[in-house]
Amino acid sequence: MKKTVKLLMSICLSLAMMMSFFSFNIQAADDDNVDLYYAKINTVVDHGVLQGWNVVGKIAVKNLAYRKNVVVHYTYDNKTWNDVYASYLKTSTDGYEIWTFETPLQPSNDFYYEYNCQFAIKYEVNGQTYWDNNNTKDYLLKGFNLRSLQGDVLNKCQLLVDDCYYINGLNGTIIFQDYNPTKVVTVRYTTDNWKTYKDIKAYKHPLDIYNNLETWTFKIPEIADKYEFAIMCQVNGNTFWDNNFDKNYVYTR
Repeated sequence: MKKTVKLLMSICLSLAMMMSFFSFNIQAADDDNVDLYYAKINTVVDHGVLQGWNVVGKIAVKNLAYRKNVVVHYTYDNKTWNDVYASYLKTSTDGYEIWTFETPLQPSNDFYYEYNCQFAIKYEVNGQTYWDNNNTKDYLLKGFNLRSLQGDVLNKCQLLVDDCYYINGLNGTIIFQDYNPTKVVTVRYTTDNWKTYKDIKAYKHPLDIYNNLETWTFKIPEIADKYEFAIMCQVNGNTFWDNNFDKNYVYTR
């Protein structure tokens, strides 16, 4: 049976790029007109067989004009650079437009694969070009399928649903930038299209998988074919929701 995981996120920002050529109208890198929301490695599995991997993510840009291009400039081998265009998703409550991107699939040999993607973001609007290149360092996702060295980048995003899988219920991982030890993380979920819902707690993992990011885990013990959920974070008297840009997270097995 093919597993479909639709996990898109809603709280990040800031991307980057190593520019191989310049033009006179290029603006300074890491301008607040364009920012990475988040980026992560996405593995594609069909009937239990690894098909390959790519990078998916979201970008926030200021709406400076209707006509614009949002481009991810990337390399898989540190030699050949390519471009992939991002697509408009929605406008967030802070006025920034959210754009989504996905790099081409890199095939695997069905057992072992390495991933290594270096990238930056280019925003073309009103005859100007703006870059987010992670303060001239570019963004980098790397590792291999037996161990991830850095599989996620959070920037403007404060938390991200990183992974979900089904073993006697739905198991998931959430990563945070916020290191406040007093926060309470709750997963609100439904298995009947919100006719009813339940809340479960997430718990901090004793080990942090990625540098400078907290790892939290949760388990929904209920057996179902489809789960829909959102994340609630309570910290310093405030409550924040991540509901995947009003779409909620959906896992279908």
